[in-house]
Amino acid sequence: MAELASEHFRVCVIGAGPTGLTTLKNLADAGIDNVICHEAQDVTGGIWVFSGDPERPSVYESAHTISSKRLSQFPDFPMPEDYPDYPSNAQILAYMRAYEAHFDLGRHIRLNSRVETVTRQADGCWKIEAVRDGQSHVHTAEQLIVCSGHHREPVLPDLPGGFDGEQIHSVRYKKAQDFAGKRVLVVGGGNSACDIAVALAPVTSHVSLSLRSPQVIVPKLVGGRPVDVQFRKLHKPMFRWARDWLVERIIKFTVGPYARYGLPEPDFPFLSRHPTLNTDVLERIRHGMITVRPAISSAEGSKIGFSDGTSGEFDTIIWATGFRLGVPFLSQVCDDWDDVTQVPLYLRMLPESEPNLYFIGLVQPVGCIWVVADLQARLAAAEISGAWKRPPDIGTRIARALRRDAGRYKASRRHAIQIDIHEYTAEISAELAKVSRQPAAGP
Repeated sequence: MAELASEHFRVCVIGAGPTGLTTLKNLADAGIDNVICHEAQDVTGGIWVFSGDPERPSVYESAHTISSKRLSQFPDFPMPEDYPDYPSNAQILAYMRAYEAHFDLGRHIRLNSRVETVTRQADGCWKIEAVRDGQSHVHTAEQLIVCSGHHREPVLPDLPGGFDGEQIHSVRYKKAQDFAGKRVLVVGGGNSACDIAVALAPVTSHVSLSLRSPQVIVPKLVGGRPVDVQFRKLHKPMFRWARDWLVERIIKFTVGPYARYGLPEPDFPFLSRHPTLNTDVLERIRHGMITVRPAISSAEGSKIGFSDGTSGEFDTIIWATGFRLGVPFLSQVCDDWDDVTQVPLYLRMLPESEPNLYFIGLVQPVGCIWVVADLQARLAAAEISGAWKRPPDIGTRIARALRRDAGRYKASRRHAIQIDIHEYTAEISAELAKVSRQPAAGP
């Protein structure tokens, strides 16, 4: 494999999905122009580029946002007025492409360029090895910003027994029609699991939804308005404990007892778990179009047994069981995060011992990731330009935040990067308020 000549950049950005695009935009705003962005696919947009190829990570055909238009748009680039409350994947992609064109971000992006390895040199700079169109390309960079998301390596649990049918992870699910007439078991209770079960219900002969633990399922609309817009009103006027208590009461009033849907009742504070936002799944269950099942206990042939003693015959199992957090190309730099329950980053973006490494979008809010990423990118650009300095006690701050979150969220891989979006926004905005308005240093 031929190797191209080495180049040097001030900043290297990995990933040209929504978080990578807003990072490029904020770097430009800070006067930082010597930037390269690697995108492994042949187009920008990340997972929002729908593809029918099961080997290519993307949203599924029916995917819409789970955060509302109003709270999913960049503050300096509003979505079109005719967009619905919850835009489709095609509309989000069109919005991202318009954002990219408006701010002329494509000039920094190299498509079909997959980063394989990143190492630190003796001078503190990064050595980035990438493959582009079959050729190895090596370059260096003073700063490294990782925007490659956290939907990379699927988690596939062990199935107790043998199953003769098809098994796929939800990342390989593309459209409901591929399963027409089949008996499908969807495993999981998160947003993807419920979305997929809802899409499958009208075209399959049977759909079951297997939940290993209770889930908080919330309609997308409350009082005729997007749920995130409604709950945002509760954030500022009251203490956190009072807000959480009120939110739980509102959900219980709106949804009613989960037992009425055949769902297990949550035995934990509602906001200590990441909720599932889905209106249709509750209706599909009550209409008999989706059968709720507990955890799988056995498998033999086409028969799946469940922990309550029931069983069913299935042609396909779709595992909507999440992803690992590992960053393979950083294996020589960072600890392995594949199965951690907490990630030690200051403000969810800055490692303690790597001063010129940033993670943008490595968060799981009840809300829009790329709007949070916009704030993170502004702070990263401010530090790179010299307009902001990270605090000297960053390690102490990381430890304090991890202790706080350990008392709030379930210790699980799914909640390893969970944030309270309103609290986090206020925290990072407080740091941005310290940014001095000075020209960017260097080329």
